[in-house]
Amino acid sequence: MKSELAEIAEKAENLREIDPSVSLQLFLDSLKLAKEQNNQLEVIEILFNAGVASHNLSNHRAAKEYFTEALGNPEINKDMFLKANILRCLGVQFVCTNMLQEAIDYLYQSEKVSLECGYDENIHMIESTMGSVYIQLKMFDKALEHELKSLKIAEKLESGSMKSYSYLGIGSCYYLLNKLDDAEKFLLMVFGNETSEFTKANTYYYLSKLNFDRGNFPEAMRSAENGFEIAKANHIQDYTALCLAMKGNIYLSEGNYGAALKDLEAAISLAETFENKRIFFKLYKSLIKLYDKTGDYRNKAEAYSKLYEYHVEYLENQSKLKIKQLNSEHQVEKAKDEAEIERLKNVELRKALDKVNRLNGELAELNSEKNEFMAVAVHDLKNPLQNILSTARMIKRSNPGTENTEFAENIIQQTDRMFNLISKLLSHNAVEEGKIRISKSEFKADSICRDLINDYREAAARKQVDLKFENGCNGHKLFTDYDILFEIMGNIVSNAVKFSPQNTRVLLRTFTEGGNILFEVTDEGPGFNEEDKLRLFRKFSKLSARPTMGESSTGLGLSIVKKLCRLIDADIVLESKPGKGSSFRVKVG
Repeated sequence: MKSELAEIAEKAENLREIDPSVSLQLFLDSLKLAKEQNNQLEVIEILFNAGVASHNLSNHRAAKEYFTEALGNPEINKDMFLKANILRCLGVQFVCTNMLQEAIDYLYQSEKVSLECGYDENIHMIESTMGSVYIQLKMFDKALEHELKSLKIAEKLESGSMKSYSYLGIGSCYYLLNKLDDAEKFLLMVFGNETSEFTKANTYYYLSKLNFDRGNFPEAMRSAENGFEIAKANHIQDYTALCLAMKGNIYLSEGNYGAALKDLEAAISLAETFENKRIFFKLYKSLIKLYDKTGDYRNKAEAYSKLYEYHVEYLENQSKLKIKQLNSEHQVEKAKDEAEIERLKNVELRKALDKVNRLNGELAELNSEKNEFMAVAVHDLKNPLQNILSTARMIKRSNPGTENTEFAENIIQQTDRMFNLISKLLSHNAVEEGKIRISKSEFKADSICRDLINDYREAAARKQVDLKFENGCNGHKLFTDYDILFEIMGNIVSNAVKFSPQNTRVLLRTFTEGGNILFEVTDEGPGFNEEDKLRLFRKFSKLSARPTMGESSTGLGLSIVKKLCRLIDADIVLESKPGKGSSFRVKVG
């Protein structure tokens, strides 16, 4: 049986596109319940939906507030797909309010998160939104590049609705480039797939503009009316206003001034409620043209005054934007593109580039072969080493107290070193090749710590290191991969023992913080200097500290730890000062 919260949220989501105003109120009701229940992931989801509903109502200020609050929630990183969506949607709000530098920043953040979690659907939308950014900058060729990239992703994902959205973007770019035949081709392709009502309304608007430019007023009117009806029925207010304005322009061109005035005034009245002032230019210019035709010079003067007011505001925003753009990523990209073209004009450099690409391919192949060879070689070393170890242990047991015992102990220690190296190499190779599979299970946080203490008690005792465990989250359970977490913590505990002087203490403790479970390993060893911290998680790093009893160190342990933490969405931080010991903390959700 569904909870009250689930029922309200589901009803609100079903109404989000068709009646955003009712949907928004339901989301706010469910938000209150989610906060009372301290269900933070549900809070984030509801804030996202409330932001989308506000966007559908063209209330971009409210949408920004909801998306920003969602991003500020401490649980946001538990759902990276949702985080990527929210970042993109926040970028869209800035696009809609002409704050393009801010829009670009959020779109790049969304792209980064999407690439990390493999969210291709969101990257498709980011590319299309970047097209909208370049359209506002009147860089239509660049906008088309991004829309074509979005189409490639849609085709790869075999998504009809995504392809339709890309066709719309490509068609609108061709229209702005005055390539009307290409524009019409792609705009008509929109209707060949399943698509949203927003995409349909937007497409009809561009088809109306296209046919109006060709002088085909009947077809332009049909498209404008179709777009208006769809937009109005689905509360898409910006395209309701734009399609109304298109109808007014068509009536104006046909000499039907009464109908033109009615539609243009209705469009302006609706547009007055928007934060996006770009629409006003088109509307007021059409209205001024109408007053000029009818000889209504008083209203024409008032319209000019209003247009001037909006024009000043718009120019101020555009000037600020252009200044920012000089230092933006896109100007850098443009400069790089131009430099690249110049370089490629030189035939010798083109050949050099081809050679580098070929060598890169060969290196990638050699690296793969190296990894495969290493995996086989290291694996094959285990059997003879196991035989050596077994033999040495038999010699030690059968000849206690003799010289042979000392030799056998030395063989055992050296073989243990080899096993440790093999284990590290195998783990590193598995992580590098992406061959580790995550298998989640539920277990108590303290159980993994007790297993760690049992495994490393003997190594600690040999060095007279006091290995202790403090349980600060008795009974708390985790749902993650036990083996991967054990490998992470085992590397950290092993290092703490290895680098600790005799007669010191290593403390493993657990505690909770903000709904997360933290594992902390603190030692009294040499600590890390600032240079060490920069190299800490790199593979084969050699740091300033050395094991205190000549133990082996491959430089792979912490590199493996960092990569394994990413696999299970755990965070690892270090607190350390030279000569003051160190404390590694692993946070698991």
